[in-house]
Amino acid sequence: MDVDTILSNRYRIVKTIGLKQVGAIALSVYLAENLEIPIAPKPFCVVYFWQVSGESTLDHEAIATKLYEIGQNYTLAPKVQAFFTEEDNCYLVREYLEGYEYLEEFSRIVNDFTDPEANDSEIKKPSEVSTVKALEIGQAWAKSLVKIPVKINRRQLIISASSAIAGFTLAILLEKLKPQPAPIIIAEPRPVPEPPKDPIKRRDKAFRDDLGNGIYMEMVRIPSGRFALGSPPNEIGRRENESPISEVQVPDFYMAKFAVTQEQWVAIMGINPAMFRENLQSPVENVSWLEAQDFCRKLAERSQHLYRLPSESEWEYACRAGTNTAYHFGDIPTQLADYAWFADNANKRSHPVGQKVPNSWGLYEMHGGVWEWCEDVWHDNFNGAPADGSAWVSDGYSSRRVRKGGSWSNEARLCRAASREWHWQSDRYNDIGFRVVISA
Repeated sequence: MDVDTILSNRYRIVKTIGLKQVGAIALSVYLAENLEIPIAPKPFCVVYFWQVSGESTLDHEAIATKLYEIGQNYTLAPKVQAFFTEEDNCYLVREYLEGYEYLEEFSRIVNDFTDPEANDSEIKKPSEVSTVKALEIGQAWAKSLVKIPVKINRRQLIISASSAIAGFTLAILLEKLKPQPAPIIIAEPRPVPEPPKDPIKRRDKAFRDDLGNGIYMEMVRIPSGRFALGSPPNEIGRRENESPISEVQVPDFYMAKFAVTQEQWVAIMGINPAMFRENLQSPVENVSWLEAQDFCRKLAERSQHLYRLPSESEWEYACRAGTNTAYHFGDIPTQLADYAWFADNANKRSHPVGQKVPNSWGLYEMHGGVWEWCEDVWHDNFNGAPADGSAWVSDGYSSRRVRKGGSWSNEARLCRAASREWHWQSDRYNDIGFRVVISA
């Protein structure tokens, strides 16, 4: 099993500090990140890995104990954080101190143990300590570190309490070495920032603005994308003012799920101008483009969101909902009655919103219902139209404004996604309303 496998999930090797042959010992010293410390960035440590070539009588636990002793007794020496063995390989982890002579120190210790003269003068009774007396949590940590069962018998685990690995302190009790534990280091968790309160800044897929008295403006996020504005020459019912086809890149924005209702209009403006007043959930109609602009301004003051009318390209992009057919459900109008109020099924009047099947982006009655005002001034074709989804307000007929979608009074061909008409910006009709948008 290689070093990386043994140390995985505990230490990550960054680079090699040095390699050295010390007698029969082949020593490798690595700089590593300590993945157990619950702080960022991860602190550095030094990992010793040594193997013995041939026969050797060296007591490797004695080497580890000596390094441990040095770390405890000398302020400027790195402390030992862990020691364990796997088969004939030894692993020892110490603190990282820049410029410290890790290899030279190890060599001196090994030479002290192998020098007969030094040994004669410092012969000590063999240690009676064969098992590290540590907390049960220390044993469990040691087993997970090497990912295999470890007998804590002559495979000693020496962990400095000062390292506070994973928030625990291991009490290391040796018969002859009884260091005083250092204080536990507790890593304070980073504060988690609160999410923005504004649903637009949170990029919510949908939200609703409270207009008071249980009345809401429900908004749906429209994803950014590219589409072809206008209709192809072979589309049934098309007109020349829908050409040439123009490629437009539309940024994401929010659009009202329904056309503005009479109830919403009254909540903001105070009066109901509609011709069909039997149900306040019906679209507000009989409002001019100028009055729709006034509504957007007052709604923005009420909600703190910058409501506005959609550009023509935003409106058509949202209506198509990723399709390129005449209607958002296909090219043939035989299903139109499921999605729209138009001349064939409306009985010459408007109807409450939300009764038909929405498109795939959750927008209701984009076909039929009422014509919907757009921000753009009228142009007879798309030559020179903006390619960024913005409203086309330069040149053109400045007092004429675009309306889209068809209405309860129109046949199917005028309810197509590309269908477009104009009216004077001060005109009011009982089949023209609008819906609002917000830039994301």
